[in-house]
Amino acid sequence: MRRSLLVCTLLFLCCCFTALAQTKIAVTGTIKDAKGTPLPGVTVKEKGVSNGAMSNPDGSFKLSVSAEGTLVVSYVGFVTQEIPVAGKTSINVTLEEDNKNLNEVVVTAMGIKRESRALGYAVSTVSSKELTQTASPTIGSALYGKAAGVKIITAPGGAGGAVSVQIRGVSSIGLNTQPLYVIDGVPVRNFSNPSSNTFGTSNGRIDNNGAGDINPQDIESLTILKGASATALYGSEATNGVVVITTKKGAKGRGLGVEFNYAYTQEKLASSPDYQNEYGPGYNPALNLSATGGQSAEGWFTEPDGAIHPYYRAYGQFGAKFDGREVTYFDGTKRKYEAQPDNYKDFYQTGYNSSANVAISNANDKGSFRFSYTRLDYKSIMPGSNLYKNNFNFNGTLKLHERVTLDVISTYNNFYNHNRPNVLNNVTNSYGGYFSRFDDMNVYKTRFQTRDGYKYVLYNNTSYGQEDKFLYNIRASQLMDYFWDNLRNSFNETQNRFVNNATLSIRVLDNLTLRGRVGGDFTNMSSADMRYNERPARLGYSGMYATDSRNNNIFYGDAMAIYNPKLTKDLDMTVTGGYTARKTTYRYNRVATNGGLVTENWFSVGNSAQQLNASSERATQYDVAGFGILNFAYKGFLYVEGTGRYESTSTLPVAVNSYFYPSFNAGFILSEVVKLPKAISYAKFRGSYGFVGNHPNLYQSNVLYTQYGATYNNANLLYQQPNGTQFGNGKLRSEKKRESEFGLETRLLNNKISVDLAYYNNKVSNQILYRSVATSSGASSQMVNAGDISNFGFEAAISATPIESKDFRWNTRFNFAINRNKLTSLPNGQTFLDSRSVDNGYAIIRSQVGDALGNIYVHPHNYDAKGNKMVDEYGLYTINTSEYVQAGNIMPKLVGGFSNTVSYKNFSLDFTLDYRFGGKLISTPTYYMIGAGMFKSTLQYRDAARGGLSYNPTGDEASQDPAKYTYVLAANGSRHDGMILPGTKADGTPNDRVISAADYYMNNFTWGGNGDYTGAIFNNNYIKLREVALNYNIPQSISDKLHFQGLQVSVIGRNLLYVYKSLPYGLDPEVAIGSSWLSQGIDDGTAGPTRSFGASIRARF
Repeated sequence: MRRSLLVCTLLFLCCCFTALAQTKIAVTGTIKDAKGTPLPGVTVKEKGVSNGAMSNPDGSFKLSVSAEGTLVVSYVGFVTQEIPVAGKTSINVTLEEDNKNLNEVVVTAMGIKRESRALGYAVSTVSSKELTQTASPTIGSALYGKAAGVKIITAPGGAGGAVSVQIRGVSSIGLNTQPLYVIDGVPVRNFSNPSSNTFGTSNGRIDNNGAGDINPQDIESLTILKGASATALYGSEATNGVVVITTKKGAKGRGLGVEFNYAYTQEKLASSPDYQNEYGPGYNPALNLSATGGQSAEGWFTEPDGAIHPYYRAYGQFGAKFDGREVTYFDGTKRKYEAQPDNYKDFYQTGYNSSANVAISNANDKGSFRFSYTRLDYKSIMPGSNLYKNNFNFNGTLKLHERVTLDVISTYNNFYNHNRPNVLNNVTNSYGGYFSRFDDMNVYKTRFQTRDGYKYVLYNNTSYGQEDKFLYNIRASQLMDYFWDNLRNSFNETQNRFVNNATLSIRVLDNLTLRGRVGGDFTNMSSADMRYNERPARLGYSGMYATDSRNNNIFYGDAMAIYNPKLTKDLDMTVTGGYTARKTTYRYNRVATNGGLVTENWFSVGNSAQQLNASSERATQYDVAGFGILNFAYKGFLYVEGTGRYESTSTLPVAVNSYFYPSFNAGFILSEVVKLPKAISYAKFRGSYGFVGNHPNLYQSNVLYTQYGATYNNANLLYQQPNGTQFGNGKLRSEKKRESEFGLETRLLNNKISVDLAYYNNKVSNQILYRSVATSSGASSQMVNAGDISNFGFEAAISATPIESKDFRWNTRFNFAINRNKLTSLPNGQTFLDSRSVDNGYAIIRSQVGDALGNIYVHPHNYDAKGNKMVDEYGLYTINTSEYVQAGNIMPKLVGGFSNTVSYKNFSLDFTLDYRFGGKLISTPTYYMIGAGMFKSTLQYRDAARGGLSYNPTGDEASQDPAKYTYVLAANGSRHDGMILPGTKADGTPNDRVISAADYYMNNFTWGGNGDYTGAIFNNNYIKLREVALNYNIPQSISDKLHFQGLQVSVIGRNLLYVYKSLPYGLDPEVAIGSSWLSQGIDDGTAGPTRSFGASIRARF
């Protein structure tokens, strides 16, 4: 295959490097619009030959042409002009705007190009410039705020993290919710495993996905097909929308074109939790007294050697106040008892993103080519994580005959990822990972291993590493584990991915074209997991080595015939018929040592202490379909289209694996029929209806059995039992989505303002979910069709040019989207569906029939008949675990973006904001850290100045039995952190039991107890300055001297700041990760947010 690719590449290069020059005169000039504004990127060609150039940023051009030739000057949105040269060496051109401005070509389903005016449904198109302006490492992160109705969630893994794209809300409760990606007509992989079409984390490390491999530098345009009518030709993979990507081709210019782009950004932690810096480790007085053997209610330990230290083992931060006294740290060093206000920041490192791209291209009448190479190097802010990517792309077109054209496109992606970032749930979501404000993060970063390279040695270890043993017991052992896993152990991944296609187009007749395409997406991934010995082998084997390989292959082909006769003078028709087939294969093999490594740190499967662990998987999926399209266009103002796709897929039982997916759309351009007010340049109404599907993952409908042997009454018997815990379903059907859409497009004030409005309403039936089955079946669950959901929404995209003069121009783009969903039915009289349990059911995500998806429910407090909260005998609130009450909803109500380009002479400023309003976030890390006293808000009630009551303790606190001690209010008590919770005791009298502030926080915000989980639920609204680029185009006079056709330098930044956010405690609004619709509302503890600044340069030779 590689040899064939090389031959094809050489063939194209030979055909495309055609000499263009002959004896000609040099023509120079400047191209401007009617207002005198220079126009960059205008195509200037000599008519009838391949000679051509493009105007520079200042509108100037230079071209050698025949003295008797004709210049053809063309630019999108302007009327093309033909200008005779007539021996002139200087020609200035003024282009007039095309008032219709409707000839934009959009790539739609099956790679069919259509004028935007002919579409009867909404699409969003994002240009190459918008994708690459601030050197975004992935296309997903570059899409924030740039397409109406599209919600982006990026994992905090940087260039190696996954990107979730959600279009028009939730279309499936239990299946894949990600769009289909199509590159140059070929559907490509977006998941690592076709049997599990989700991503989030794997083995504690943040996932990537296939969309992250797509190189933004090679994209010419990206079109998002949203509604069912737009996507119906993709059938069962189109429920969640389709992202259609067209890569760059070669363009005519001054001979061989060379482009070079380089960007470097430094990445840092953007924000930190709002920690308090006044109190160190410790609990309430009773626990502190008990832990210290009665020595101190504040948690001070005095060791036999006289050393003094705080309660390092405590996860709570209710201990002694920082006072600067000298104490002994757990590593034996002496230091002052002072807060370390930057220890959270010190956990992270400074990262960077370096991206270099070079591309060469050329074109003539015989064809074109473009070849590019991109190198990306990325260092994460997470300790020990880095990666690199190499991306090669070739795009060539060869005219074999005036009626025959061959297009060949090939992309090779190679990446290496060392220690993909770990999520921090074992640090932020686990009491075993909490560190205090007294902890020195640099000590943790060095003491996670001994000087001999073994894992850290705890204080009670007597077998080895005594010189590195901790003096005292510590709490944050899982923080040590994090550094061991990422700074000592290695998890290395390598990927090689080819995405290729060849398309042959034959224009048999002037109105009949045949097109055939073959292509594929071939990926090989491998990983090596090397875990070093944690202790000397003489004390027991440890360590591990595992290696795996994964192959994902897509073989794709389609063929179609396009016939477009002109029925009458005013009526055009286009008939398209075709067939598409795809085969997807998956192979996975893994082998790992078992029981540790015999020889220390020798990473080989032959070094296993016990029999190897091995596993393998394989899967094959077939999808075939026939499709047809019928288009009518009447007098340039009425467009009607109908499509149909009949599809069969191997993921469903044979009896129900074929479906028909039809669609209809129409567009009516009112401004072509009726004379509208002068202020309205263009008005178009559109409407559509479509039907698409969503099939289950591979093999999930299969009914499989495993045969077992048994003995009964001395007889050998055979019996069968379901294979695995999930029982198949031979009657399982595809999910079905029916959607209608209505829209309005208008342009106002001579095209200065453009407005695109869309309303949609859809219903998705046959939701595929798991239900519990009787244990007597031998399984625990079965996948069934169980319920319907619906969505309706409104989208708006507005663009305008408020200011335009000779030297100054301001373009602005604004979009917003509203989506509302509902669970409309469930089978067998079921009234609700629980989708997620948090903290053993203390909070759940529940959807009630007739209500929205994603409602949050929590256990309420116990109340008396008068509505007062009830307290127990200790003065603490109690929870009614037999009931649930609604506490919000995780779904956003409004999402959108606001982009601007402001240019003045050679300077331009691009910036984008995106926003989200509505919906709540469940943050268990925040909830637990409140309970641990880590935030500034928990200083409330800790002293008299913050509302604490003065009291004296009585009885034996060290017993930890509240019945043996009480706190008594006293005007001049020995303690000042008391409080009385408003409420009623069991006997109906007002609560008068004094508790400490630590008692309140530790019991009211706790894991698995009587905690109030409304304290973990927060409004999640934000407006974020997502990206900024300040650009300077070097004057052409200077560029010419430097032998550049164009040169631009920029200062860039991404994820700069939140203009507004509603979340407290320094919590990041985008902390949730994963592709599931549920993940957007739950924070399980991921990683810190990042901010990047840098510079870039773009040069054309």
